[in-house]
Amino acid sequence: MVTKIFLIIIATINSQERDSFEYYKTEINRQYESVGATVVKRYPVLQVLAGEEKPDFIMIVEFPNQQALQKLFTSEEYKKIAPYREKGFTKLNAMISVEQ
Repeated sequence: MVTKIFLIIIATINSQERDSFEYYKTEINRQYESVGATVVKRYPVLQVLAGEEKPDFIMIVEFPNQQALQKLFTSEEYKKIAPYREKGFTKLNAMISVEQ
């Protein structure tokens, strides 16, 4: 049985590196498409009820399977855009989950 995999991202954009963020966003969306992944939804964070930091957004990306996720994040293409990710965000948490 093939299990869909979900990538959950909680991120804060680096306002000093907006160009890096935009470049990364464009390229990662192209790479998602190349492995059959789909951005399910991107949610702006309006307010934090518990915790100290307010991220800019939460995003959920659906991958068709674990292999697609591994293929993307271990690819040479992804390694080329990783420095833009590092510059484009002040904070980025990425978690993998499955639907239950």
